[in-house]
Amino acid sequence: MSEPLLDVVDLHVGFRIFEGYLSVLNGVQLSVGVGERVGLVGETGCGKTTTVKSILRVLPMPPAKVTDGQILYRGQDVLRMRRRRVQALRRHELSAIFQDPLQSLNPVFTIGTQLRDIVKDSAIGQGRRLPRRVIEARCIEALRETGMPDPERIMTNYPIQLSGGMRQRVCIAQALSTHAKLLLADEPTTNLDVTIQDQILRKLDELVDEHGSSVVMITHSMGVVRDLTQRANTMYAGSIVETGETKQLLEGPKHPYTQGLMASVPKLTGEGISEGIPGRIPNYLDPPPGCRFHPRCVHRMEACSAELPSLFEIGGGHRAACYLYGGEA
Repeated sequence: MSEPLLDVVDLHVGFRIFEGYLSVLNGVQLSVGVGERVGLVGETGCGKTTTVKSILRVLPMPPAKVTDGQILYRGQDVLRMRRRRVQALRRHELSAIFQDPLQSLNPVFTIGTQLRDIVKDSAIGQGRRLPRRVIEARCIEALRETGMPDPERIMTNYPIQLSGGMRQRVCIAQALSTHAKLLLADEPTTNLDVTIQDQILRKLDELVDEHGSSVVMITHSMGVVRDLTQRANTMYAGSIVETGETKQLLEGPKHPYTQGLMASVPKLTGEGISEGIPGRIPNYLDPPPGCRFHPRCVHRMEACSAELPSLFEIGGGHRAACYLYGGEA
Protein backbone atom coordinates (compact mmCIF):
# COMPACT_ATOMS: atom_id res chain seq x y z
CA MET A 1 0.00 0.00 0.00
CA SER A 2 1.28 3.51 -0.81
CA GLU A 3 1.47 6.23 1.85
CA PRO A 4 -1.74 5.89 3.88
CA LEU A 5 -4.39 8.59 4.10
CA LEU A 6 -4.59 7.96 7.86
CA ASP A 7 -1.90 6.38 10.01
CA VAL A 8 -2.42 5.99 13.77
CA VAL A 9 0.93 5.17 15.37
CA ASP A 10 1.35 3.79 18.92
CA LEU A 11 -1.55 5.82 20.33
CA HIS A 12 -1.95 5.88 24.12
CA VAL A 13 -5.01 7.62 25.64
CA GLY A 14 -6.25 7.62 29.22
CA PHE A 15 -8.81 9.33 31.43
CA ARG A 16 -8.26 10.90 34.84
CA ILE A 17 -11.24 10.08 37.06
CA PHE A 18 -11.97 10.23 40.79
CA GLU A 19 -10.83 6.63 41.41
CA GLY A 20 -7.55 7.09 39.52
CA TYR A 21 -6.25 6.86 35.94
CA LEU A 22 -7.99 4.77 33.27
CA SER A 23 -5.43 3.51 30.74
CA VAL A 24 -7.79 2.91 27.79
CA LEU A 25 -5.86 2.99 24.51
CA ASN A 26 -2.63 1.01 24.78
CA GLY A 27 -0.51 1.55 21.66
CA VAL A 28 -3.15 1.51 18.90
CA GLN A 29 -1.79 0.97 15.36
CA LEU A 30 -4.23 1.64 12.50
CA SER A 31 -3.76 2.66 8.86
CA VAL A 32 -6.23 3.50 6.08
CA GLY A 33 -5.30 3.90 2.43
CA VAL A 34 -6.91 6.24 -0.10
CA GLY A 35 -10.28 4.79 -1.11
CA GLU A 36 -9.85 1.85 1.29
CA ARG A 37 -12.53 0.40 3.58
CA VAL A 38 -11.15 -0.76 6.90
CA GLY A 39 -13.04 -2.58 9.66
CA LEU A 40 -12.40 -2.20 13.39
CA VAL A 41 -14.12 -4.94 15.37
CA GLY A 42 -14.17 -5.89 19.04
CA GLU A 43 -16.25 -6.22 22.19
CA THR A 44 -18.13 -3.29 23.71
CA GLY A 45 -15.68 -1.32 25.86
CA CYS A 46 -12.52 -2.23 23.95
CA GLY A 47 -11.75 1.38 22.91
CA LYS A 48 -13.19 1.64 19.39
CA THR A 49 -15.16 4.87 20.01
CA THR A 50 -12.25 6.41 21.95
CA THR A 51 -10.06 5.75 18.90
CA VAL A 52 -12.54 7.50 16.58
CA LYS A 53 -12.93 10.50 18.89
CA SER A 54 -9.15 10.76 19.20
CA ILE A 55 -8.80 10.89 15.40
CA LEU A 56 -11.44 13.66 15.24
CA ARG A 57 -9.90 15.34 18.29
CA VAL A 58 -13.24 15.70 20.03
CA LEU A 59 -12.32 13.97 23.30
CA PRO A 60 -12.80 16.36 26.26
CA MET A 61 -9.37 17.20 27.72
CA PRO A 62 -9.45 16.86 30.70
CA PRO A 63 -10.44 14.20 31.73
CA ALA A 64 -8.93 12.60 28.60
CA LYS A 65 -5.19 12.76 28.01
CA VAL A 66 -3.06 11.60 25.07
CA THR A 67 0.17 10.37 26.62
CA ASP A 68 1.95 9.09 23.52
CA GLY A 69 1.61 8.39 19.79
CA GLN A 70 0.71 10.13 16.55
CA ILE A 71 -2.39 10.45 14.36
CA LEU A 72 -1.06 11.22 10.89
CA TYR A 73 -3.55 12.49 8.30
CA ARG A 74 -1.86 12.95 4.92
CA GLY A 75 1.44 12.85 6.81
CA GLN A 76 0.54 15.62 9.29
CA ASP A 77 0.01 14.91 13.00
CA VAL A 78 -3.57 15.84 13.96
CA LEU A 79 -2.58 15.89 17.65
CA ARG A 80 -0.13 18.74 17.04
CA MET A 81 -2.26 20.81 14.68
CA ARG A 82 -3.66 24.17 15.71
CA ARG A 83 -7.34 24.11 16.62
CA ARG A 84 -8.34 26.11 13.51
CA ARG A 85 -6.58 23.60 11.26
CA VAL A 86 -8.38 20.69 12.98
CA GLN A 87 -11.72 22.49 12.57
CA ALA A 88 -10.96 22.98 8.88
CA LEU A 89 -10.26 19.24 8.52
CA ARG A 90 -13.58 18.40 10.16
CA ARG A 91 -15.35 20.80 7.79
CA HIS A 92 -14.46 19.07 4.53
CA GLU A 93 -11.87 16.27 5.01
CA LEU A 94 -13.08 14.16 7.96
CA SER A 95 -16.64 13.12 8.69
CA ALA A 96 -18.31 10.80 11.21
CA ILE A 97 -21.52 8.84 11.75
CA PHE A 98 -22.10 7.95 15.39
CA GLN A 99 -24.23 5.12 16.75
CA ASP A 100 -26.96 7.24 18.37
CA PRO A 101 -28.59 9.68 15.91
CA LEU A 102 -30.55 11.36 18.71
CA GLN A 103 -27.27 12.53 20.21
CA SER A 104 -25.92 13.59 16.80
CA LEU A 105 -28.95 15.70 15.83
CA ASN A 106 -29.95 18.89 17.64
CA PRO A 107 -33.59 18.47 18.80
CA VAL A 108 -34.42 22.21 18.62
CA PHE A 109 -33.53 22.74 14.95
CA THR A 110 -35.17 21.31 11.84
CA ILE A 111 -33.34 18.77 9.67
CA GLY A 112 -33.09 21.41 6.94
CA THR A 113 -31.43 23.97 9.22
CA GLN A 114 -28.83 21.46 10.37
CA LEU A 115 -28.05 20.19 6.86
CA ARG A 116 -27.81 23.72 5.43
CA ASP A 117 -25.36 24.76 8.14
CA ILE A 118 -23.12 21.77 7.42
CA VAL A 119 -23.04 22.33 3.64
CA LYS A 120 -22.55 26.10 4.06
CA ASP A 121 -19.78 25.70 6.65
CA SER A 122 -17.98 23.09 4.57
CA ALA A 123 -17.96 25.40 1.54
CA ILE A 124 -16.66 28.32 3.64
CA GLY A 125 -13.88 26.06 4.92
CA GLN A 126 -12.80 25.61 1.29
CA GLY A 127 -12.94 29.37 0.64
CA ARG A 128 -16.27 29.35 -1.23
CA ARG A 129 -19.66 30.88 -0.54
CA LEU A 130 -22.54 28.96 -2.09
CA PRO A 131 -25.84 30.62 -3.11
CA ARG A 132 -28.84 29.65 -0.96
CA ARG A 133 -30.54 27.74 -3.79
CA VAL A 134 -27.38 25.65 -4.38
CA ILE A 135 -27.18 24.80 -0.67
CA GLU A 136 -30.87 23.84 -0.64
CA ALA A 137 -30.47 21.64 -3.72
CA ARG A 138 -27.42 19.89 -2.28
CA CYS A 139 -29.22 19.16 1.01
CA ILE A 140 -32.26 17.71 -0.75
CA GLU A 141 -30.04 15.64 -3.03
CA ALA A 142 -28.08 14.31 -0.02
CA LEU A 143 -31.32 13.13 1.61
CA ARG A 144 -32.59 11.65 -1.65
CA GLU A 145 -29.32 9.71 -2.10
CA THR A 146 -29.90 7.92 1.21
CA GLY A 147 -33.30 6.70 0.01
CA MET A 148 -35.24 9.15 2.16
CA PRO A 149 -38.86 9.51 0.93
CA ASP A 150 -40.10 13.07 0.27
CA PRO A 151 -36.85 14.89 1.20
CA GLU A 152 -38.46 18.33 0.78
CA ARG A 153 -40.88 17.54 3.61
CA ILE A 154 -38.14 15.95 5.75
CA MET A 155 -36.22 19.25 5.56
CA THR A 156 -39.04 20.90 7.57
CA ASN A 157 -39.21 18.17 10.23
CA TYR A 158 -37.57 18.05 13.65
CA PRO A 159 -35.57 14.91 14.66
CA ILE A 160 -38.30 13.79 17.09
CA GLN A 161 -40.74 13.55 14.17
CA LEU A 162 -38.63 10.90 12.41
CA SER A 163 -38.19 7.17 13.04
CA GLY A 164 -34.83 5.72 14.11
CA GLY A 165 -34.02 4.57 10.58
CA MET A 166 -34.89 7.96 9.09
CA ARG A 167 -32.76 9.78 11.66
CA GLN A 168 -29.83 7.53 10.83
CA ARG A 169 -30.30 8.28 7.12
CA VAL A 170 -30.18 11.99 7.99
CA CYS A 171 -26.87 11.42 9.81
CA ILE A 172 -25.49 9.61 6.76
CA ALA A 173 -26.67 12.49 4.54
CA GLN A 174 -24.89 14.96 6.84
CA ALA A 175 -21.67 12.94 6.74
CA LEU A 176 -21.65 12.55 2.96
CA SER A 177 -22.96 16.01 1.99
CA THR A 178 -19.47 17.50 2.40
CA HIS A 179 -17.82 14.83 0.18
CA ALA A 180 -15.33 14.08 2.97
CA LYS A 181 -12.20 12.10 2.11
CA LEU A 182 -12.37 9.96 5.27
CA LEU A 183 -15.58 8.69 6.85
CA LEU A 184 -15.55 7.29 10.39
CA ALA A 185 -18.67 5.17 10.91
CA ASP A 186 -19.01 4.23 14.58
CA GLU A 187 -21.58 1.39 14.77
CA PRO A 188 -24.05 3.45 12.69
CA THR A 189 -26.89 0.89 12.86
CA THR A 190 -26.66 -0.32 16.47
CA ASN A 191 -30.14 0.82 17.53
CA LEU A 192 -32.01 -0.37 14.43
CA ASP A 193 -33.74 -3.64 13.58
CA VAL A 194 -31.93 -6.01 11.23
CA THR A 195 -33.91 -5.22 8.07
CA ILE A 196 -33.34 -1.46 8.44
CA GLN A 197 -29.69 -2.15 9.33
CA ASP A 198 -29.20 -3.98 6.06
CA GLN A 199 -30.90 -1.24 4.01
CA ILE A 200 -28.81 1.51 5.58
CA LEU A 201 -25.50 -0.36 5.33
CA ARG A 202 -26.15 -1.20 1.66
CA LYS A 203 -27.02 2.42 0.93
CA LEU A 204 -23.94 3.66 2.80
CA ASP A 205 -21.82 1.21 0.79
CA GLU A 206 -23.24 2.55 -2.50
CA LEU A 207 -22.75 6.19 -1.54
CA VAL A 208 -19.17 5.67 -0.36
CA ASP A 209 -18.46 4.00 -3.71
CA GLU A 210 -19.91 6.97 -5.60
CA HIS A 211 -17.97 9.56 -3.55
CA GLY A 212 -14.70 7.59 -3.49
CA SER A 213 -14.25 8.09 0.26
CA SER A 214 -12.07 6.05 2.59
CA VAL A 215 -13.97 4.42 5.45
CA VAL A 216 -13.26 3.14 8.95
CA MET A 217 -16.21 0.92 9.89
CA ILE A 218 -16.38 0.43 13.66
CA THR A 219 -18.59 -2.49 14.64
CA HIS A 220 -18.97 -5.57 16.83
CA SER A 221 -20.53 -7.54 13.96
CA MET A 222 -18.34 -9.92 11.97
CA GLY A 223 -21.02 -9.95 9.24
CA VAL A 224 -20.71 -6.20 8.68
CA VAL A 225 -16.91 -6.48 8.52
CA ARG A 226 -17.16 -9.36 6.01
CA ASP A 227 -19.60 -7.58 3.70
CA LEU A 228 -18.35 -3.99 3.76
CA THR A 229 -14.58 -3.91 4.32
CA GLN A 230 -11.42 -4.84 2.47
CA ARG A 231 -9.15 -5.00 5.49
CA ALA A 232 -10.04 -5.79 9.10
CA ASN A 233 -8.54 -5.07 12.51
CA THR A 234 -9.43 -6.87 15.74
CA MET A 235 -9.24 -4.70 18.86
CA TYR A 236 -9.01 -5.87 22.45
CA ALA A 237 -8.73 -3.69 25.59
CA GLY A 238 -7.16 -0.73 23.79
CA SER A 239 -4.83 -2.53 21.36
CA ILE A 240 -5.02 -3.88 17.82
CA VAL A 241 -4.32 -7.59 18.26
CA GLU A 242 -4.74 -8.77 14.65
CA THR A 243 -4.87 -7.13 11.23
CA GLY A 244 -5.07 -8.35 7.66
CA GLU A 245 -7.24 -8.63 4.57
CA THR A 246 -10.82 -9.25 5.66
CA LYS A 247 -11.24 -12.62 3.97
CA GLN A 248 -7.83 -13.74 5.19
CA LEU A 249 -8.56 -12.73 8.79
CA LEU A 250 -12.07 -14.19 8.97
CA GLU A 251 -11.25 -17.49 7.29
CA GLY A 252 -7.99 -18.05 9.17
CA PRO A 253 -7.94 -16.04 12.43
CA LYS A 254 -4.63 -16.38 14.26
CA HIS A 255 -4.91 -14.41 17.50
CA PRO A 256 -6.71 -16.35 20.26
CA TYR A 257 -9.06 -13.41 20.80
CA THR A 258 -10.09 -13.27 17.13
CA GLN A 259 -10.59 -17.03 17.20
CA GLY A 260 -12.81 -16.58 20.26
CA LEU A 261 -14.85 -13.90 18.51
CA MET A 262 -15.38 -16.16 15.51
CA ALA A 263 -16.41 -19.02 17.79
CA SER A 264 -18.92 -16.67 19.47
CA VAL A 265 -20.85 -16.02 16.25
CA PRO A 266 -24.28 -17.73 16.56
CA LYS A 267 -24.55 -20.82 14.38
CA LEU A 268 -27.63 -21.47 12.24
CA THR A 269 -26.54 -24.89 11.00
CA GLY A 270 -27.57 -27.00 13.99
CA GLU A 271 -24.03 -27.20 15.39
CA GLY A 272 -25.05 -26.10 18.88
CA ILE A 273 -24.76 -22.91 20.92
CA SER A 274 -21.87 -20.56 20.21
CA GLU A 275 -19.00 -20.98 22.66
CA GLY A 276 -18.21 -17.43 23.79
CA ILE A 277 -15.03 -16.22 25.52
CA PRO A 278 -14.65 -16.82 29.27
CA GLY A 279 -13.92 -13.81 31.46
CA ARG A 280 -14.35 -10.11 30.65
CA ILE A 281 -12.44 -7.07 29.46
CA PRO A 282 -9.94 -5.98 32.15
CA ASN A 283 -10.42 -3.07 34.53
CA TYR A 284 -8.66 -0.10 32.90
CA LEU A 285 -7.82 1.28 36.35
CA ASP A 286 -5.54 -1.71 36.91
CA PRO A 287 -4.99 -3.54 33.61
CA PRO A 288 -2.90 -6.73 33.58
CA PRO A 289 0.75 -6.38 32.52
CA GLY A 290 1.94 -7.49 29.11
CA CYS A 291 -0.76 -8.76 26.75
CA ARG A 292 -4.08 -7.65 28.23
CA PHE A 293 -5.80 -10.76 26.87
CA HIS A 294 -3.53 -13.26 28.67
CA PRO A 295 -5.81 -13.78 31.74
CA ARG A 296 -8.51 -15.11 29.36
CA CYS A 297 -6.21 -16.94 26.93
CA VAL A 298 -5.87 -20.74 26.84
CA HIS A 299 -2.45 -20.42 25.13
CA ARG A 300 -0.84 -18.02 27.62
CA MET A 301 2.84 -18.44 28.38
CA GLU A 302 5.31 -16.71 30.68
CA ALA A 303 6.21 -13.99 28.17
CA CYS A 304 2.57 -12.92 27.81
CA SER A 305 2.47 -11.33 31.28
CA ALA A 306 5.91 -9.75 30.95
CA GLU A 307 5.65 -7.53 27.87
CA LEU A 308 3.03 -6.42 25.33
CA PRO A 309 3.75 -8.33 22.08
CA SER A 310 4.18 -6.38 18.85
CA LEU A 311 2.26 -7.25 15.68
CA PHE A 312 4.21 -10.20 14.26
CA GLU A 313 4.09 -10.82 10.50
CA ILE A 314 2.34 -14.07 9.55
CA GLY A 315 2.30 -13.59 5.79
CA GLY A 316 0.65 -11.52 3.07
CA GLY A 317 0.14 -8.49 5.33
CA HIS A 318 -1.59 -10.65 7.97
CA ARG A 319 -0.20 -9.81 11.43
CA ALA A 320 -1.06 -10.84 14.99
CA ALA A 321 0.10 -9.47 18.35
CA CYS A 322 0.73 -12.87 19.91
CA TYR A 323 3.87 -14.70 21.06
CA LEU A 324 2.57 -17.82 19.32
CA TYR A 325 3.87 -16.25 16.09
CA GLY A 326 7.07 -14.51 17.19
CA GLY A 327 9.29 -13.41 20.03
CA GLU A 328 9.37 -16.07 22.74
CA ALA A 329 7.83 -18.67 20.41
